[in-house]
Amino acid sequence: MINKLLLLYVTFIKIGAFSFGGGYAVLPLIQKYVVNDMNWLSIKELTDLVSLSQITPGPIAINAATFIGTKVASLPGAIVATIAEVTPSCILMLFLGYFIFRGKKITFLDRTLKGLKPAIPGLILIAAIDMFKSSILSTEGIKYIGLLGFLIGGFLFMFKKIDIIKIIIISAFAGILFHFII
Repeated sequence: MINKLLLLYVTFIKIGAFSFGGGYAVLPLIQKYVVNDMNWLSIKELTDLVSLSQITPGPIAINAATFIGTKVASLPGAIVATIAEVTPSCILMLFLGYFIFRGKKITFLDRTLKGLKPAIPGLILIAAIDMFKSSILSTEGIKYIGLLGFLIGGFLFMFKKIDIIKIIIISAFAGILFHFII
């Protein structure tokens, strides 16, 4: 059990240390460490986790850490993974807060952020492509219900300007309905 907890801590402290750009930008890191390296989740489970994170309060990275920690090592795993996820951010904010509230300009930070900003959309795109493939494509071919949901959700959001929360609720009910029909 101690080995699992230590492994969770190391994994999520790495994820937390490089979680620049927030929510979706962290998904490639979670996929690399949790799905590819550790095999704690499959890509389908990661997609399900992202979907669940949309209907639960809190950031995706913290929800993922809590969920994965629970799956790997029960409640102690959830606690360790969640603490590890937020530790780097807390340390960085304490450090930066010290300088910012003293009115000091941090040139290094400004330059770092200018370099990171263009990379964040690329990271989000990678995560979106992987989730799309997992939701729409399978070894048997195209999942037409998933594709239909993708197209309808995209249409409602882009052209009808329907609130994303309403689309999530509609999608959840459609999923339940299709489950009972098919």
